[in-house]
Amino acid sequence: MRLRRRAEYLAVQSTGQKLHGRHLLALASKRTDSDLVGRLGITVTKKVGNAVVRNRIKRLVREWMRLHGWVPAGWDIVLVAKDSAARQLHPSDFEPDLTSILRNVVASSR
Repeated sequence: MRLRRRAEYLAVQSTGQKLHGRHLLALASKRTDSDLVGRLGITVTKKVGNAVVRNRIKRLVREWMRLHGWVPAGWDIVLVAKDSAARQLHPSDFEPDLTSILRNVVASSR
């Protein structure tokens, strides 16, 4: 359910559609083999904060995704944290962004 290799991230970044949120930027790409589970990749650059902050952002986003549903089947999504993500302290702080991103991905899959 996760993107693991650099080549997978680059494939999504080169062919994916951009979806902007307040704290996150999402790059979503439809895979040709749509029977597979959706995969998620999270990127937080060093510009956002130190290692503790970057890991906290990734934990919060993964927790929200765990509670509210993962990526739709057949999609790869890379989430890129913006600077404002460093000031979020709870998984629900990412809810408006992630809800709209997932809603747009599902709407474009129809």
